[in-house]
Amino acid sequence: MKILFVAEVFYPENFLINDLAPELVKRGYEVEVLTRQPSYPDGIVYPGYSNEPYSKEVWKGVTVHRFKTIEGYKTSKVKKIQNYYHYVKEGKKVIQRIWDGVDVIFVYHTGPLTLALPAVFARQQKKIPTMIWTFDIWPDAVYMYGFPKVFPLTTFLTYVIKKVFGNMDAILVSSRKFADTIHEYVDKEIDYAPNWQIEGEQRVSELRLPKGKVNFTFTGNVSKAQNLENVIKGFAQANVPDAVLNIVGDGSTLQQHKALAEELKLTNVVFHGRRPFAEMHDILVQSDFLLLSLISNEGIEKTEPLKIQSYLKAGKPIFGVINGAGREIIEENELGLCAAPDDVAEIAEGFRRMMTLSEEDKGKVVAKAKVLMEGRFNRERIIAHIEQKIKEVAAKKL
Repeated sequence: MKILFVAEVFYPENFLINDLAPELVKRGYEVEVLTRQPSYPDGIVYPGYSNEPYSKEVWKGVTVHRFKTIEGYKTSKVKKIQNYYHYVKEGKKVIQRIWDGVDVIFVYHTGPLTLALPAVFARQQKKIPTMIWTFDIWPDAVYMYGFPKVFPLTTFLTYVIKKVFGNMDAILVSSRKFADTIHEYVDKEIDYAPNWQIEGEQRVSELRLPKGKVNFTFTGNVSKAQNLENVIKGFAQANVPDAVLNIVGDGSTLQQHKALAEELKLTNVVFHGRRPFAEMHDILVQSDFLLLSLISNEGIEKTEPLKIQSYLKAGKPIFGVINGAGREIIEENELGLCAAPDDVAEIAEGFRRMMTLSEEDKGKVVAKAKVLMEGRFNRERIIAHIEQKIKEVAAKKL
């Protein structure tokens, strides 16, 4: 069976598709990927790649077809929109060159839902069964980027959502809360397939967290969505000199947060910068508590953060400055404590309460995390479910 993934991102960009696609090759499938030249998250094509109209390579048995991207989309809304349009236009051109013999088209949806339109085009023109696995929910994700909820944008988004999901022969969602939003537009069966922890290369990090201190650690992208401004203010208000807040990552608001920490005279907030993915587990297990923080936003609150799985593997209590799906996972499974993202005083109290957790409480978190990793977030179980859906979709006659 031949599977064609349509995706905005692929290796060397660090996403779950890099684990799924080669795994399907190992299971005997012929797998190809249609994507743009690698440029996430900085909006600049990676070294070693040329931003040419078309290129072809093979990675771990997966044939990868790439087309040009519009660079500079990270800092410009205009270029971001141009890039979305360009993806659809070029994607339609390239997919016509490679769709012969394809049994299933699999849309790996991160970012704009418009990336699915080349797949919809192929389904309509060639009657190829098509499915989608969605990690971002429209229209919420669009408004989160600051676009206004006004006509004609609302009409355009409704059109795209109905066109894409209406043309899918199977719909998988990475968060259960996505289903309600999709059902507002189409009446279709929706299956839950959450993220899993990628088992990649691991190594000991040169970064060593401060000894003799209680280490709270945040890892990942540093932008407005991560709500670190309120986290830093809450940490200052908590007045916990025995604790250190470690921020491991980089992003658009990093300098603002550094300035805030300096303004508040916080010598126990340490910015370590971005570290290689292979070092993340070692950094997490050095920590006492792990920080999961996101702004209060309708779209974000429907998302199950991918970071949860890496935190679960580390087996450390989680302090969630978060609402919605992420908060539910933490509270329902007793993985730590939570605070409202907009309440600095509550965040401060949360830091203090985390530091009072007993060794028995911490041991319970380890046990609960193991149950989740072996059940709900088990890699083999999720991939088996996805594989079964692929077979079901391939068997459909359009």
